[in-house]
Amino acid sequence: MGNLENLYKNIYLEPLMQVYNTLRNEYSADVSYKVEVHEIHHYAENAHSPEVDKLYQDDAVWIISSSFIIFTMHSGFGLLESGSVSAKDEVNIMVKNVVDVVFGGLSYWSCGFGLSYGDYEPWRNPYIGFGKFFYDPTRDYGTRESINQEGWSYASFLFQLSLATTASTIVSGAVAERAKLKSYILLGCIVILIQALPAHWVWDKEGVFYKKGVVDFAGCSAVHMVGGIIGLIATVYLKPRRNRFNEDSVHQMSSPTNALLGTFLLWWGWFGINAGSVWGITGGRWRLGARAAVATIMASIGGGATAITISFVKTKKLQVNFLINGILSSIVSITAICAVSRPWHALVIGSISSCFSIAVLPLLDRLHIDDPVGIVPIHLTSSIWGMIAVGIFCEEDKYLTSATNNMSGLLYSWSFELLGVQLLCTVTILIYSAATGFLALFLISKSPLGLRVTDYEEQIGADVIEHGLAGTNVARYVIEKPLSTRTFQTVTKAITKWKMLAKKKSRQKRMEAAKLKRQEEQETYAQANGTALANGNGNGNVLHHRTNATSNATNNTSAPPTTNSNGTGPPKRNSGPAFSNQVAPLPVSSTVTTARDAPSTGRRAGSTAIEMEGPALNVPVSSAPTEAQPPLTAADEPGPSTSAAVVSRRPSLESKPGSATSRKSISITSVSTGTATGISIAPSDSRPSTTSATSIYSKKSSKNSTLGKFVRAPAPRALSPPMDNPPNPPPPEV
Repeated sequence: MGNLENLYKNIYLEPLMQVYNTLRNEYSADVSYKVEVHEIHHYAENAHSPEVDKLYQDDAVWIISSSFIIFTMHSGFGLLESGSVSAKDEVNIMVKNVVDVVFGGLSYWSCGFGLSYGDYEPWRNPYIGFGKFFYDPTRDYGTRESINQEGWSYASFLFQLSLATTASTIVSGAVAERAKLKSYILLGCIVILIQALPAHWVWDKEGVFYKKGVVDFAGCSAVHMVGGIIGLIATVYLKPRRNRFNEDSVHQMSSPTNALLGTFLLWWGWFGINAGSVWGITGGRWRLGARAAVATIMASIGGGATAITISFVKTKKLQVNFLINGILSSIVSITAICAVSRPWHALVIGSISSCFSIAVLPLLDRLHIDDPVGIVPIHLTSSIWGMIAVGIFCEEDKYLTSATNNMSGLLYSWSFELLGVQLLCTVTILIYSAATGFLALFLISKSPLGLRVTDYEEQIGADVIEHGLAGTNVARYVIEKPLSTRTFQTVTKAITKWKMLAKKKSRQKRMEAAKLKRQEEQETYAQANGTALANGNGNGNVLHHRTNATSNATNNTSAPPTTNSNGTGPPKRNSGPAFSNQVAPLPVSSTVTTARDAPSTGRRAGSTAIEMEGPALNVPVSSAPTEAQPPLTAADEPGPSTSAAVVSRRPSLESKPGSATSRKSISITSVSTGTATGISIAPSDSRPSTTSATSIYSKKSSKNSTLGKFVRAPAPRALSPPMDNPPNPPPPEV
């Protein structure tokens, strides 16, 4: 162990002590001077040695890690704001937080950083920076000797960018549900530029308030106060949301769960802001970072406890908005003094800030100031109190006196000097930010873009108007009351329009796919059977003739046609059963009439008649007809689940077409469990002699039976299997 200790001292500790002593002697003979806390340029900028490289690396890693943590705060802002607004605007508010990073970052890189920390010597002044536009550290530090400062510049730029974009994010909550997206993009870029000047005043070495000794470690004035006052001006300028202060207003949080989750993420991110604002861990600054972290958690504890107590005393319940406002406002108030605050300082400051944030809520309602996310109580009132608290509780650090510019607050110096500087800085930033913010809002509202959405767009919601999302949250939409019938119809139509169109397109695609599938099946079936199926359009029965698969093809092709005993009528079948449960198709020239078309004669017949002109039907009959052959009855049925059919033909007196006696009546009888249908052919004298008629009759034998419907049949086409022994056509009439 002794060897390890000696190695550690010789390799690491002694070189660092040499660098430390060199820097101390170079900058000041005063032992109390160590390093600057807020520095764009590293305090070891003029020293060059391997040990100095280590100092740069440690400090750069610290602020880069803090920048990553700060970046997660944007997700916290998004969840808090989306959970606090209406369901019809929660997607839009999340998009605006993304826009803050994208376009706000672009604005800061191009101009904002230069306005804050530009050091172009001819134009260097206490009020505005100039230089470092479109910032590129490699361009500024291209030599070998300045390689450490190049890396440090990249790290410091990332940290400052993360802080600056939070200012525009604050404004997004203030204009929630009312500002157009395109207009807000422009407003966010302008807010970044507005924030750049207070950052120069407070943090740049040439800044007017920096030289006066203002203390603001983590952006209480330069970030939160700027965003809070612009947010207040914006929400007053845009006026309240539709029906916000009516007696029957139903504005409420769309998702308190998301709001609380966003609060946790912001809580986490603030450790990165406060602890990272000491700008490193070398030169004794790690101790200030630890104090800042403890001050952050203690302030939030005090603010949360106070908010819970007030909520139970005032409402007998724990109100979610009270809890959120109490915690977040307390953290904002401690940002100015975090690095030099004692735990009890943070507890008191956070508790008082929580009281202010809750007390201002009734005042906002009385003045009809619509603040959906709580920008005013969280960022404005708390930042004002935080700057004042520095002048009261600030204590000069024993080792890094430069951290507070060698000044102390009222409790430790009994001097109002620091308090006066803090108040002057606060009032100046408030007036400047309010004036420039109002000017930006006015110009945008008068531009072709416009600023506020219309009443119709506000009622429908930005999710639908800006992003085309009729979406998953429609069921949770809350429409403000009272609502007229016409307005309700308009709102409902607009909300459901996109869903209806989507369903219609989906249904059309399914129908087209089903149609193509049916066509493919029919073509496949037709190819397998040699011909296409006859299409009955699903509205009736098409009777097809199908020969017995076991019939002899040679006999049918060579033998003459077989007729009835009287030489007339359709030919008899040579083999196979008497009836194959199917009837030959009707000729194409058939004329179809139904019983419902015939004139009523007493009781309406439950049958369908098919009248046709032309040769007699090619109806297969039994091989040995009799004068009166009874149809098959249920008693003759082979089994309860089988069916049979028989055709009996009563001989006609005359087969000449057009005669009265050539008309025949066919009745179809099918024997099954539920119905009985018979087919018979008999002469009829009740029809005019000018037409050859065939009637197909169906009887109902149960309550559940229905009338058959017959349609005009297409040309005869055989079913599968193909006809092995097609019947010969009847001989021509003489």
